[in-house]
Amino acid sequence: MNISIEQIETLLLIAAIVAMVARLLKIPYTVGLVLAGIALAFLPFIPDINLTKDLIFTIFLPPLIYEAALYIRWPELRRDLPVILTLATVGVLVSGAVTAAGMHYLA
Repeated sequence: MNISIEQIETLLLIAAIVAMVARLLKIPYTVGLVLAGIALAFLPFIPDINLTKDLIFTIFLPPLIYEAALYIRWPELRRDLPVILTLATVGVLVSGAVTAAGMHYLA
């Protein structure tokens, strides 16, 4: 992972420009970032960044969760809370059971 300060600055500048353009076009910021990431993937001067578990869990995930918590609409959350809790408990248990059964019988 050889990335210089200049490359980080360039990526942050691109992210800021994407934020301004996304607001101007009235599209979600995340959609703009995905489109910009696809465009950057085809450029020859992109930095060599390997996506690792540590990079995702320590760099990308905490700011995303923090931003989601800041902009959550509490009345909508309270209204949807039974569905959210059902999916968070039953859904996780079912997916864990399916994964365990698949690993037991297929592996």
